[in-house]
Amino acid sequence: MQRIIKSDAATGTVMKMHQDASDTAVVETIQNFDNLLKINKQMSNDWSNTNYHGTQKHMHHVAEIPNVVYNHLLETLGSPRENPKAWKAWLNDSQNRDFRTGGGTL
Repeated sequence: MQRIIKSDAATGTVMKMHQDASDTAVVETIQNFDNLLKINKQMSNDWSNTNYHGTQKHMHHVAEIPNVVYNHLLETLGSPRENPKAWKAWLNDSQNRDFRTGGGTL
């Protein structure tokens, strides 16, 4: 039996609790981020290297990552400040390109 613990329409997340086959309680967070992926695709299509011509390129928007994915990455990779190489590798991985909002590599 599943029970909804919390639902947040603003972020599109639903937190559910259920029991697995060994009778262990499992809490999972599910997030629908289809719209975010559409926005990321549009931002990626609009991105141009000439937008940053003449700047020092220190900071610019490179990705939009949904909360549930970001929290999972924090658990597995640590924070971006503590482990920037792993985060850059994850963002540059072609399997994760849907989260990128611009071209090039980090």
